[in-house]
Amino acid sequence: MGSLGSCQIYIPRKKFHGSLTPEDRIRSYGKAFPKYAPLHIFNGYLYGVMQIGNMYKKCTGYYGAYPHKLKERILPLFPDCNSIIHLFSGEIRDEGTLTFDIDSKLNPKICDDVRNIAKYIEIFREIDLVMADPPYDKSDFEKYNCKPFNKTQVIRDLGSIMKSGSFLTWLDTRVPMYSKKTWRHLGYIGVIVSTNHRIRCLSLYQKI
Repeated sequence: MGSLGSCQIYIPRKKFHGSLTPEDRIRSYGKAFPKYAPLHIFNGYLYGVMQIGNMYKKCTGYYGAYPHKLKERILPLFPDCNSIIHLFSGEIRDEGTLTFDIDSKLNPKICDDVRNIAKYIEIFREIDLVMADPPYDKSDFEKYNCKPFNKTQVIRDLGSIMKSGSFLTWLDTRVPMYSKKTWRHLGYIGVIVSTNHRIRCLSLYQKI
């Protein structure tokens, strides 16, 4: 559904490492947000809670919008990542991030059905970090007027097109299924926005 068309995609070509330890990543986060609850390492995995809070003055009317300021919280965990793509991007507007969404009215930089993601292998091979925020439940798919897809298949497809060492963050109300042969689990972070909002889990993975 849709394509790149004449859109030119710019991907930074800075050196990518992807070899920081979990301790390095939480130190980076703590330095960026010293007044927020710290993240922790347990048995080699990263855990914690990000309490974001709602932005009432300029809150978007778009249903299911990515939590305000969540991206800014995530990025310090991946200071070694330069090229980013936001999957299921919705209304996100960010010159420094590629956006991928099925809805052409939202003007994503890549407009297509996620079921076709494998055909963008050349783009994803250059990406350091994929930030995914899929519809959570059947009611969410109905709100977006799109057909439900197999999330396990999406993660499998990402594993086939992303480069070794790159990262995936998956925001959902359920922890997604994944293959340990393809993905290294890095940790889980609870995401709380405000009252009367669903509590979500940010699952962190690295491509093996």
